[in-house]
Amino acid sequence: MACRICARLRRWLDMDSELSCEALWKSHFDQSNAWERSNSNEDELWWKDSDRNRALVEEAYARSEADPEAAFRIHREAAEAGSAAALHMVAWHYHTGTVVAADFDRAADYYRRAIEVGSWMATIGYARLLADHGHFDESEDVLRDGVRLDFVPAFFWLARLRYERSPTRATCHQIRALLDYAAGRGHPGAKLTLGRMLVKGKFGILAIPRGIRFLRESMPPILRRKEASADRLKALALRAAAQG
Repeated sequence: MACRICARLRRWLDMDSELSCEALWKSHFDQSNAWERSNSNEDELWWKDSDRNRALVEEAYARSEADPEAAFRIHREAAEAGSAAALHMVAWHYHTGTVVAADFDRAADYYRRAIEVGSWMATIGYARLLADHGHFDESEDVLRDGVRLDFVPAFFWLARLRYERSPTRATCHQIRALLDYAAGRGHPGAKLTLGRMLVKGKFGILAIPRGIRFLRESMPPILRRKEASADRLKALALRAAAQG
């Protein structure tokens, strides 16, 4: 059975998908994460990396499902050679406790090293790590650096982490400018978060239609109402002609 939030989203957005709640949110998270990566400097750093490091990272990804422990060791080898992508990945492993035991100090060290070689995405991971462990002021300092550099994901995560810390109406109003800017730049997570606040009437009933629009825009294509393709319209037209 769908949770209340998912049920409301399906009703408000007239979604055709029968995905479970877990699959729905995973699909949205994957889309938001992909958007953040495509709007960061990951590609630039990738092509600046050495051929050896790129080969190691590609090998690690290729082995990640079949042998995650080996993949982690390969990522760590590339990380020690200065690969931004590998430093970020090793930090994520220690942050989340994936393959290895969760370790705040090691995760923080690898995130900082990734940031030092220029990774914008590592700033998000580092800020989330700090917030997860109650270091809220330090987390905000990291994200404010991203805001000053106009890194759009930093606007969203600064807003989201503030709201997670204090989910009040006052906080909604405090973070609205951050969400408005990130949503305006196309961030799916910002559109979803702001859309949910708007449809709940946090900013008045006149803003509810705008919230529904943001929610619709935030959903991955697989979850949106199916639009008739040109081929489908042509098929329907031919069928109607034949019936005449």
